Amino acid sequence: MNGVKFEFKFKFGRAKRSIFDYVKLGIALNFTIDTLALLPWWKREQVFNIIDEIQLKTDYDFLNEYIIEDREFLSYRLRRELNKAIKNYKDEKLPI
Repeated sequence: MNGVKFEFKFKFGRAKRSIFDYVKLGIALNFTIDTLALLPWWKREQVFNIIDEIQLKTDYDFLNEYIIEDREFLSYRLRRELNKAIKNYKDEKLPI
């Protein structure tokens, strides 16, 4: 043979994120939310909810991990999901 050597490296599971990765994500996310919240018709929570809905549909794990660890963002998500559940319950017709 020609002496060609193939080497493959496999990683199982999620990639371990460093604290530096979380800091970069936090700065970028907060800057984006704060900048868009400067618009008079949007509040910080509304901007976050739009970003969060998009990331939940794309299943971006790193952003989701960050949101779960951030107290403010997690409270926004919980409030939104609970309000959705209450609205769905009220809209549901109960059989008599």
